[in-house]
Amino acid sequence: MENTIMSATPPDWPHFIIQSMADGVVTVNGQMQITDLNQAAEKLTGYHREEALGKFCGEILRSSMCGRECPLKMAMAGGDAVSREAVVKNRSGQKIEVMLTASALRDDKGNLLGGVETLRDIALFKLIERERRQLAGMFAHDLKGPVVGVAGLLNRLLQGKAGELGPQQTVLVETMFQEVTRLEKLITNFLDFVRLDLHILKPLPSAIQVEKECVEVITRYQSLAESKEVVLMAEFPQEIIILQADPVLFQRALGNLVENAVKYSPPHTQVTVQVKNLGEEVQFRVQDQGPGIDPPDLPHLFDLLYRGKNQGQESGLGLGLAIVKRIVEAHHGRLWVESSPGQGAAFFFTLPKNGSF
Repeated sequence: MENTIMSATPPDWPHFIIQSMADGVVTVNGQMQITDLNQAAEKLTGYHREEALGKFCGEILRSSMCGRECPLKMAMAGGDAVSREAVVKNRSGQKIEVMLTASALRDDKGNLLGGVETLRDIALFKLIERERRQLAGMFAHDLKGPVVGVAGLLNRLLQGKAGELGPQQTVLVETMFQEVTRLEKLITNFLDFVRLDLHILKPLPSAIQVEKECVEVITRYQSLAESKEVVLMAEFPQEIIILQADPVLFQRALGNLVENAVKYSPPHTQVTVQVKNLGEEVQFRVQDQGPGIDPPDLPHLFDLLYRGKNQGQESGLGLGLAIVKRIVEAHHGRLWVESSPGQGAAFFFTLPKNGSF
């Protein structure tokens, strides 16, 4: 039989766990003095654990958040975890971009023992973000520009600026113009998504009259609805509703939902835009009588480039709903969908009236 040797002293599991973590970890007591520092934090700060123990957290981390906005102090005072982007200056004076996440440490009775802060080096993520910004700028200048130019030239041909076209030539040029226009719209949608995702494009809120903005959107898609033999209707409350929102982005979000509903609606059905005053916020609903959405597709509808099974022959890359999500989130609103196969779909979003961004 093998003999099992049991240690008389139980292993210090919390210390082992902290030391094995890939992110930097610093623990402090109630007086903000360091009680532990793992190897990742040693590499990040340039200080060895032994020389950091007992020192005040700010002496070692030298973070841009030290002071009144210290995440550790906020977490220990409020109880909730606090995450912030910050810049830490290491022992050599090098500035390192990190994501700080701080939490309070309490015993089983809720007594405050101290706090713990993790530090994740986000230099690589910042580099990727800068590259994405450069890519967005490249697309805007180097790709969209020529497409817009080609569309303009084709339009001039259709207007007879270079001579009269024959019937077959007209059909070919019209087809090219439609496809180039569709490509331009796709590029615009992609750029808008990237700008919203990177917070390059931010809401510019102003006081908007909800019914007026909604009517403009409905009017814009009335001809599309008529071409598909779909009735486009609206339901507004009796009172006038004013909210603080970016009018361009608001119309973009509502317009994407209306266009989506009309595109996937069968003939002789209706699409309804409904507005409800919920006090502190306004709720918008776009209801169609289309094929509905399969339950497995519902959690993914607002994901970039996701297309559900019930998309039929309609073209597109699923950017429209992803853009709606970014716009609503930028306004601190909520977005969801309710649907069952064969029962149509209802897309909802809410926007706060005060428009606090």
